[in-house]
Amino acid sequence: MRGEGMITLSDELKQAAQALGESLRATEAVQIYLAAQARLRADPEAYSLEDRFLRLYQSLLARQRAGEELTQAEMDEFYALRSQMQRHPLFIERDMALTLLRSTFAVVGLDLSNELGLDFSTLAQEA
Repeated sequence: MRGEGMITLSDELKQAAQALGESLRATEAVQIYLAAQARLRADPEAYSLEDRFLRLYQSLLARQRAGEELTQAEMDEFYALRSQMQRHPLFIERDMALTLLRSTFAVVGLDLSNELGLDFSTLAQEA
């Protein structure tokens, strides 16, 4: 990586990072998440629901940040879409897989911190 404020990595470090990424991708937690995400994306109803929710969320957030007052009807629509997603089996499956994935990555981060004597969570917060 090159540029202002960017760190230049040695080839050895790049290879190690690549190997770590490949190892993580092969873990059961990542494979479970990827499979859950693929099932969700393959379902037109679920895909449409998520798309509508994200578009509405982004629109409401932008308007709210611009100082606009949101109507109760808009908020009701937002909460109704969110509730539908929270009850949909494919979203539940993906969210459970994401929780497992986060736990796996937290353990990997702790292992790396212990092995290298660096606290990666602190480094990430400083970045």
